[in-house]
Amino acid sequence: MTEAVLAGVYRVTMSTAAALAAVASRFPGAPESWRALRERLGQLSDEQLATASSAPAMWLHAASVGELTASRPLLRRLRERFPERLLAISTTTQTGLELARTMPEAHLAFLLPLDARAPVRRILSALNLEVFFFTETEIWPTLLTELSEAGVPAFMVSGRVSQRTVSRARWLRPVYRRALASVTCCMQTDEDAARVIALGADPRWVKVTGSLKFDGEEDGPPEDVRRLAAALDASGRRALVAGSTHEGEEQMLLDAYGRLAAGHAGLVLLLAPRHPERFDAVARQVKAAKLPLVRYSELTASGNGQKAVPAPGVILLDAVGPLQHCYALGFAAFVGGSLVPVGGHNVLEPARAGRPIIVGPHTENAREIVDRLVAGGGALRVSNGESLTWGFGGLLGEPERAVEMGRRARALVETGRGAVEQHLKIIATRLSSATFARAVDE
Repeated sequence: MTEAVLAGVYRVTMSTAAALAAVASRFPGAPESWRALRERLGQLSDEQLATASSAPAMWLHAASVGELTASRPLLRRLRERFPERLLAISTTTQTGLELARTMPEAHLAFLLPLDARAPVRRILSALNLEVFFFTETEIWPTLLTELSEAGVPAFMVSGRVSQRTVSRARWLRPVYRRALASVTCCMQTDEDAARVIALGADPRWVKVTGSLKFDGEEDGPPEDVRRLAAALDASGRRALVAGSTHEGEEQMLLDAYGRLAAGHAGLVLLLAPRHPERFDAVARQVKAAKLPLVRYSELTASGNGQKAVPAPGVILLDAVGPLQHCYALGFAAFVGGSLVPVGGHNVLEPARAGRPIIVGPHTENAREIVDRLVAGGGALRVSNGESLTWGFGGLLGEPERAVEMGRRARALVETGRGAVEQHLKIIATRLSSATFARAVDE
């Protein structure tokens, strides 16, 4: 099948999807999820349009909360260097959008338009766009092609491409090749660089810069997290933190915790599901396990006084954003998406907090970092719920070993810093703006 035919098939498919989304979003009695599709059609409110046209713009797209959080060090540097420019942020999830709207770095936040010409052109016509950045694996062919034709430089930042992505995209490789032809790809690892070239990126524009997640800034914890820390301390509790968990993992964690709690007085489980829409379902799981449950939102609510933390008991982290700060409250951490075939999530947050880390076998999304943590003695890899119990149990039984693992995990984070500076140098080299180049070189 020729490149032109494949491009045509993709274009028709996405245009049809956008047309159906437009109809569905206006259908009488449509569910909320259908009505929300209206926000993916590139339509901004009058207030947003006024903001969008107020100054030359830089646009960063991050899929959701994790990618957006990892991008903040770069966003802050860009805002510091170019305060006169508008910074627009897009995401593909409502939770990501909610976070973007609270970020002081952002002037404008919206959901990424569907990858069809009409929605994409609608957004581009609203912005006086100078440069576009997109994170990790967010390769959208129509958007990138439109940017190229408009002469807007595009950068893939903290780029990551899994072998699964390359395998799945083999039929769309001609489409990706056209989309990536003029994109500067700042990749996390040598493997990621090789894979993005296999997708069609120009090797001349592919660089290895490391992961922005290593350069995460250590802001102080928000007030809610400080309240939780005070409640744990006042109750004399030790916490195991399980972050970014998925369906199937919570039951293994509850089973492991139930066994461990019997032999460790004062031990609690801080459980943070990856997706907010699962908070209530996970709460029901905890109750079905006959374990006391307290929600983070209730425990940290101002004006309620300091509530006791039950032990044994489970604290359900029913909020988006605090997890990165909550790792520091734990004795040890499990990072989810790894006991089920999701590919794993951000292990650098607990590593930065200096906590020993446990992961499952599925860590393809950050394979090199996890392998380095395991080899360096900062993390343990387990295979199932039973070995998860043994992993946590071993750390609880050998606290000095746990502290040493946390120290090693933290040390690995320190050795990986510098990705932001690498990105900025490459951005300055590629962009034609002399003002930008001078600002980065100062």
